[in-house]
Amino acid sequence: MNNKIFCPQCESQEMREEVIHGLKVHICDKCGGLWLDKGELNGIAHPIEGDLEYCSTDHFAEDRVSDVKCPVCKEEKMVKVNFIHYTDIILDYCKKCHGLWLNRGELDAINAEIDRLHKVPESWDHRIMVFLSKLPF
Repeated sequence: MNNKIFCPQCESQEMREEVIHGLKVHICDKCGGLWLDKGELNGIAHPIEGDLEYCSTDHFAEDRVSDVKCPVCKEEKMVKVNFIHYTDIILDYCKKCHGLWLNRGELDAINAEIDRLHKVPESWDHRIMVFLSKLPF
């Protein structure tokens, strides 16, 4: 079984495994991109109430097909999703394996947004969003 994962941006660049907060993720040394399997974004981003991946992948447009293919599913084109619908942080998401591709700096941008949310007094909109993100669908 071939466990090698190649960067979806650099294509021929094999990604190295690195442990972050106890989770094994894949990083491209060439472009600095980061591959996360389903559930790993919640484990490596700054802690916050709710499911970050659900907030990111709940609403995506079918016409927002990415230029990159999933490094796990190989031929599956990924789709572009906003990290939390009101941000300008765009991630690539595989609808088949539910993995996420983060370009260099996007994890830092996600953490900065989480920090900003912690500093801003919670609005009713935010409280409702957090509540809804916890509901089982």
